[in-house]
Amino acid sequence: MPNLAPVHAGLLRETIPGERRVALTPEDVGNLSTRIAISFEPGCGTAAGYEDEAYVASGARPASRETIARECNLFVGIRKPLDAHGFAGSPTLIFLGSPLDAGEPAARGLMLDLARLEGIADAGCMDVATRQATICGHAAVLEGARQLGVGHPMLVMDGARARPIKMATLGAGAAALQAIATARRLGALTYVFGFNDGDRSRAEALGAKFVMMDPALSRPGAMTPDALLGASRKQLAGQLREMQLIISSVGGSTGRAPVLIDDASLPLLASGTVIVDLEAPAGGNCAMTRADEIVLLADISIIGKTTLASIDARQSSRVFSEGLRKLLERLTTSDGRLLLDLKDPATHRLLGERIAGASTES
Repeated sequence: MPNLAPVHAGLLRETIPGERRVALTPEDVGNLSTRIAISFEPGCGTAAGYEDEAYVASGARPASRETIARECNLFVGIRKPLDAHGFAGSPTLIFLGSPLDAGEPAARGLMLDLARLEGIADAGCMDVATRQATICGHAAVLEGARQLGVGHPMLVMDGARARPIKMATLGAGAAALQAIATARRLGALTYVFGFNDGDRSRAEALGAKFVMMDPALSRPGAMTPDALLGASRKQLAGQLREMQLIISSVGGSTGRAPVLIDDASLPLLASGTVIVDLEAPAGGNCAMTRADEIVLLADISIIGKTTLASIDARQSSRVFSEGLRKLLERLTTSDGRLLLDLKDPATHRLLGERIAGASTES
């Protein structure tokens, strides 16, 4: 597949409701502007605290969305643009995708999903998925505390006595670990429900109590998928009833998140329990999760916000932009041409299964 030359990048306003982040900050635009041309849609950074004048001063050119769609050959964004099918030619899009994006019809051009870089050893700050998940884990605890009506420290009254709330995470990924760290700093008793010894070591390193799920759950072929999920739900139903705050972040191997808290488990939870489901973009770990909604079931609250990283949009944007800038510097030559080098592990992972063979330059 030929590469693009020269690169003319388009920075668009986000179109997902509630999304306040911007993919590139003026500072990083300035660092890139000596290498590639950048046009930006006016207002793209306003919600994150970055004004149009700062982008102009950094070397970017303001242009309408229609002009950018027509003239640019590379587009960057936090989320996949909803109007990507309307872009001219065969553009390259760089964005942080949702697990369910794979089920959408393919658009023309090259889709470089930053989520594919998650976990690559040398990705560093380019692994924006992990860094944004960490931000979401922190925000999830603060949102959960707000819904519970507790302050800092996270205490609830038991008669005349104050006691720390109990908070559990399902899974031990980046978001869950940050949630544990934040909750412990705020005085909560923390628990991690995990699936292997790696989860145990990460949880206990942060001071959380680790609860191993049924060992059969981590042995390939030990159970059918339905039986495996049933066993998970049964074990969780008995142990989560002691928790006041539950943060779930268990992804699925097929894109859709596994349902670990089903309809039968919800009535067993303690009165006033709050669930923050970080897998809401992928359907949710809770059967009643609805993306971008707060569902009230009796006195149980299920939070499905998909824009938690936007609560501190400026900081989240700065972290995202740093990773994107590093990636663009890695993918482009000093004279502004796109270089797709399949010998580079990050490039190979970004391209997924769409491209095979040697790298090319145009």
